Amino acid sequence: MATGKDQEAPSLLSLRQEARAIYGNDAPGYDAGRPDYPAEVYEILAARCGLRAGASVVEIGPGTGLVTRRLVAAGARVVAVEPDQNMAAHLVAAVSSDVEIIPRTFEQAPLPHDRFDLAVAATSFHWVDQGAGIPKLGRIIRPGRWAAVWWTIFDDPDRQDAFRDALRARTGDGDPGGQRNALFQLDAAARCRDLAGRAGLTDVSGNLIRWTAELGTAQLRAFYASMIRTRRRPAAHPAPDLCAGRPRLRRSGTAAIHDSGVHRPPAGPKPRQP
Repeated sequence: MATGKDQEAPSLLSLRQEARAIYGNDAPGYDAGRPDYPAEVYEILAARCGLRAGASVVEIGPGTGLVTRRLVAAGARVVAVEPDQNMAAHLVAAVSSDVEIIPRTFEQAPLPHDRFDLAVAATSFHWVDQGAGIPKLGRIIRPGRWAAVWWTIFDDPDRQDAFRDALRARTGDGDPGGQRNALFQLDAAARCRDLAGRAGLTDVSGNLIRWTAELGTAQLRAFYASMIRTRRRPAAHPAPDLCAGRPRLRRSGTAAIHDSGVHRPPAGPKPRQP
């Protein structure tokens, strides 16, 4: 069982702790801004990874419960590991009382070995200490069962995006979403190697899903207001109103915003015992 002590550099540990506090300071706003994942993600979980009624599932970093609600709707018995108390409080109000919420980091959470049919982490596992978290991920799932981790990158580096270009002009920021350097998330081969070599999983593969999300005006504001780069701005220098005075971002009183995204959900099962 992992001790829960972070093994990475103090600067990275500090960033992780800062991010948890920043996102948790406005859990309702975070929840209001985040679009759901594409249907294909949930299809993969059901068809390949054993998401079904009665399955025992641990979710790592559920935040406000975007994926948790879908797991519960599928009939799974969910244990949600959420370290931020504000996010956890929002999660309690958003999901069924049948969900067990552990208010600890994944590294520190007391999770038994060989307990779960499926472990999932949706746009969260980069906040986990990889040295402690990846081996623990392999230990807590049952032999023959699955782990799946994935991310949304709201800025596909391989596609032209008129909205992104308009947003850069509006904010004066070459990276308004703060995700252009998401090398960890985009390196699917490395993430698959981690699951195979450090978590001990087999049959590991990754999918690239390109998709488009349509955000209304209120959701668009909430989405960018929840970004860590925006939340870090000092009060004396607030972010500009992204929807004010820009016909490109507003259409007949509502914003029909198509923001491109990338999903890479590496997944693999734990070997069955002989």
